[in-house]
Amino acid sequence: MESKLNILQKQKKKPTKQQLNKQSDYVIAIPSYKRVKTLKDKTLTLLQKYKIPSQKIYIFVADEKEKKEYTEGLPKYYREIVVGKPGIKNIRNFMPNHFKEGKKIFYMDDDCYSLHECVIKTKNKSKSKSKSNKSFKKSKSKKKSKSSKSLKRDKSNQKLKPLKNLDEFIKTGFHDLSVSGMNLFGIYPVDNAFFMRPTDNRGKSHLTNRITYIIGYCAGAINTRVCEIRTVDDKEDFERSIKYYLHDGGVLRYNNITAKTRCYKEPGGMQEERTKARVKRSAVYLSKKYSDLTTYTEKKSWGYAEVILRDKRLENDRKFGLKVLKDYDRKGIKY
Repeated sequence: MESKLNILQKQKKKPTKQQLNKQSDYVIAIPSYKRVKTLKDKTLTLLQKYKIPSQKIYIFVADEKEKKEYTEGLPKYYREIVVGKPGIKNIRNFMPNHFKEGKKIFYMDDDCYSLHECVIKTKNKSKSKSKSNKSFKKSKSKKKSKSSKSLKRDKSNQKLKPLKNLDEFIKTGFHDLSVSGMNLFGIYPVDNAFFMRPTDNRGKSHLTNRITYIIGYCAGAINTRVCEIRTVDDKEDFERSIKYYLHDGGVLRYNNITAKTRCYKEPGGMQEERTKARVKRSAVYLSKKYSDLTTYTEKKSWGYAEVILRDKRLENDRKFGLKVLKDYDRKGIKY
């Protein structure tokens, strides 16, 4: 599994324009429910800002009535409004079946209003020069201890800046998937620079491929339908993260990129039917079915049940592939 990430780290340089152009055939899929204004003001405006071609954009709605409202309320900055099925689980299951197997799909929610990259804010050169002169005069032993401390990141210098080029990021994600043999990539799920991995020009240390949460509102997938099947009404992006991990031996996350959304704060959307009981039921189910990959917890501050992802299997016992994925289904644990 680790060798997949090593392949990417050895590249060192960014993909070439020619390599990125090979990834141009992606589409953008946006599920939306009772949020015409939100989609218009947030995600569609963001895509226009980044000059994403409108012909790439597919909007998925619950029924014909919704389609009529979206058609009348949105600017014609999309390729198609597709009638799917009501409910977050159902629409998530519908979208990958709308596209062919192996299609490059970048999924976005309807309330994304900005994208950011975590960088290290460079210090004043004159200050850093004077500091280096002072450290030069110190003893060798002090130098050694100082240098070992400097290896630790100063998180106070980590800052968020707007992502320059969304199209390039999406293409880079699909390029890295094709190189590594994985099929799902995503971004850091919290828009807080302190917890993120800054962009590192010396390598790709902001990348991880262990089992980790790929948040659903900004994720790219080389369409693998068996991994896209949702069985839960909540935590469905946790379920997808687990399935792609088991199928491919890893999921790719860019811990230097994040998005700002209005999750659960806008009218309409998933919270129309969301309850604490339903969230708990989904979390309990996942923690039972994938007991060696998950831990169930309840956070008092958040008020909802949560799932923590970690592969608890011994490293030598870790197996991956379609058969392994299906073995978990054979456990017979019902939702």
